[in-house]
Amino acid sequence: MADDAENTATPGENAPAAPTDAAPAEGAAQPAAGAEEPAAPPAEAQAPTADPVAEEPAAEAARPVREVTGVVTSSKPHKTIIVRVDRRVQHPVYGKFIRRSTKLAAHDEANACAEGDTVTIRQTRPISKTKCWVLGSIVSRAGA
Repeated sequence: MADDAENTATPGENAPAAPTDAAPAEGAAQPAAGAEEPAAPPAEAQAPTADPVAEEPAAEAARPVREVTGVVTSSKPHKTIIVRVDRRVQHPVYGKFIRRSTKLAAHDEANACAEGDTVTIRQTRPISKTKCWVLGSIVSRAGA
């Protein structure tokens, strides 16, 4: 019963104002008769509500394409070439430059390459388990 008495307030006591949808209380400041309410900001100024997943293809298109140049070591698989890419790295202790190589499988749609050709390949989506490169251009032929 004591709780009920505390929650009920008489008109003379400081009771919390009940929210009303009608006019504001008498003591509240009211805008001037000629003043307008501030307009909502334009749609461009509001934070974008686009789905970030939908923006990923645009971000991927802006990503630079990785290209490397190497020598074809094998063209025996159908529509595939194996390219040896050489690079020079500095030895961490002795400082001498060492040659290192990596073999990459690249997609050659027309079977245009032969062993010994110098080619440029570029990275792409995975085509198979080991192929995520595609033939860009043939820099020089083996016989030339």
